Amino acid sequence: MLKQGRDRVPVNGVELSIEVRGDGPPLLFTTPGWGASIHGYRHLQPLEDQFTVIWTETRGSGQSSAPPDGDYRLSSFTADSEALREALGIERWWIAGHSYGGALAQDYMAHHPERCLGAILLCTRPVPADPWNFEDIINRGTARAGDPGCDAALEAFARQPASDAEATQQIGDILPLYFRTLDAAQRFAVDCEGMTCRVDAMVAEYPQNADRGSIDILPTVDVPTVIIAASDDFVCSPPKNQRVHLAIPGSKFVLVENAGHFPWFEEPAQFWAGLNSALTSIQR
Repeated sequence: MLKQGRDRVPVNGVELSIEVRGDGPPLLFTTPGWGASIHGYRHLQPLEDQFTVIWTETRGSGQSSAPPDGDYRLSSFTADSEALREALGIERWWIAGHSYGGALAQDYMAHHPERCLGAILLCTRPVPADPWNFEDIINRGTARAGDPGCDAALEAFARQPASDAEATQQIGDILPLYFRTLDAAQRFAVDCEGMTCRVDAMVAEYPQNADRGSIDILPTVDVPTVIIAASDDFVCSPPKNQRVHLAIPGSKFVLVENAGHFPWFEEPAQFWAGLNSALTSIQR
């Protein structure tokens, strides 16, 4: 039985901030790795009705300590997750993540499939990213020019923050790009007040830190997997999620219509119905 509540767990020279809540099989849900805190995922709390969720802030994000050597390699995130599993005394667990957090989950699945009961990948993309990945982001983002709030968000997206305060401000400024409507972006900002970003970890998504790929390994992995994409997601578009889906044998793909990068917030009924149906299917 996992101890419920907040804790700090030492792994690989850092301390990970975790919070354990819920009832059911264990599920690791991590932040996306590039410095954002766990606050942006509060609307995923219904997962706790089906799983004992280990909400985890990755190295250098939220309240977790930063690696003294600046190591934000993909393999190091996976090593942290595996060390956390061992520290918590969990034999096998579900793995889940959103956006680049889904990429972290894919890497863990690829290298520790024997430890995975299943996986939930939300609005993610393949690893490594190919040049089309970045062209797709640019094309979908610039297509939003003229939408309410998006012109300022596009300008903010191009900034290079120099401090944690600037990185946190940038998250708020770019939110309109991540939602289908400005109203949804504004409501999300209010509901997730307290979300922060730490600038040093923003290098996690740089190509040089993707020190290995998982997309070519996933076809050999036998892990029940649900992949959820959103129709209006500019940064992790449906085709990117489809590529991951096609790489994982037997995976279930769900497309949430009329939603951006956070479909559980913009279209909660559609999102939860799709996820629950897919989970039932892969566990049958």
